[in-house]
Amino acid sequence: MKKVFIPIAIVASVLLLAILIVISTNTSSAIPAQAPLLQHNSGAKTITVTGTGLIKVSPDFASISLSVETTHQNSATAQKENIQIIEELVNALERHGITKNDISTGWFGVYPIYDYNYFVSSRVNGYRVTNQLNVKVRDVDNVGKVFDIATAAGANIAHGVHFGIEDNTSAYSKALIKAIDSAKRKVAVLMTAANFSEMRIISIKESPFSHFSFNRYAAMDGGHTNILNSDIEVTATVEVVFGG
Repeated sequence: MKKVFIPIAIVASVLLLAILIVISTNTSSAIPAQAPLLQHNSGAKTITVTGTGLIKVSPDFASISLSVETTHQNSATAQKENIQIIEELVNALERHGITKNDISTGWFGVYPIYDYNYFVSSRVNGYRVTNQLNVKVRDVDNVGKVFDIATAAGANIAHGVHFGIEDNTSAYSKALIKAIDSAKRKVAVLMTAANFSEMRIISIKESPFSHFSFNRYAAMDGGHTNILNSDIEVTATVEVVFGG
């Protein structure tokens, strides 16, 4: 029988090629196919803006704060005098259309009055009684008149006055609409600057910092109290997310 001789170099080359093919096959099957990179960059574009709306309305009530302060060497006497003046004050307000439901006690206190001496220890020289009333005036044009009535009846301290509205629901709803319109105007500018296509509202978040203001003003005009009022500002703020 005739013997066939295969060169060692050829055998080695064939074996090496087979090993490389096996390694390549196993490696390619172990590595998963890579997701297209464009998939991460193809999400929806969004713009988040804040819109603010402001509505001004006329006040429909005023709240004034008045006090009666009395002093006496005896605390019981100071309290008794204070109670008498308060009763006269409340009666005077009721006679001019202020109901008891619109009059409330804001503060009541009895304080000792000290007589200080640098050479002798301080001593109580009497007592001061303070009774504060909060009065709601539903006719804002009569606020100055109410002040005059109260002082004539014995109120000797005026703490201040503020104007407001009983129900701001309607005004706040209008302010919210203006806040959305404000957000739309802002996003239109940003879309043009960023060269974005048409976008729509994705979400709206009402800001907890929306507020309802109270305006304060008091002025004296000779012997007549002149109280001026201005519009109340109702503000709404929203955060709006647009996407496209």
